[in-house]
Amino acid sequence: MNESSNSVLQIWQSQPVEVTKISLTEIRRRTDKLEHRVWWRNAREYAASLVAAVMLAYSFATTHDVLSRVAFGLFFAGLLWIVVQLHRKGSAKSMPTGVDTVTSLHFYRVELERQRELVASVWSWYLAPLIPGFIVYTVGYAVRRPAAWARLAVLDAMVALMFFGIWKLNMRAARCLDRMIHDVNGTK
Repeated sequence: MNESSNSVLQIWQSQPVEVTKISLTEIRRRTDKLEHRVWWRNAREYAASLVAAVMLAYSFATTHDVLSRVAFGLFFAGLLWIVVQLHRKGSAKSMPTGVDTVTSLHFYRVELERQRELVASVWSWYLAPLIPGFIVYTVGYAVRRPAAWARLAVLDAMVALMFFGIWKLNMRAARCLDRMIHDVNGTK
């Protein structure tokens, strides 16, 4: 390395680094808020899944059409997959007590990243498991009522729009979590 490169490197390395301080109390407050939001999100999802499971069980028990029964069974299996994945990947975790600021900040960042990955991958664990049920239901509906293709198209369009809306909301949540992660990384 020549002398001019070396002096530029020394000047760059000797610049003061701006460090934003964050207190343990603030980290704890943010972590508790995240835990609370995640807990309520999951509670809403579990409650909605329970209602849907009851409706699917009733529909399965009362229909005599084979394709409808297969569709309701696939919906139920997809719903079960969703609940298991939400619990496995998205459960709220509490920050351990008695940890230092660096450990607390690391815990908070990891939790933000975990939640971001969950919402960013909503297609694979939340929406995709329901698609087989919708396909079989659509086929069954078309077989039972071939003249009702317009209603079927409207139903499928509404489902596609709902899926798109869920995906967009989750992408927005992922961007918010990205900003929070960026803010935390700026406090190191």
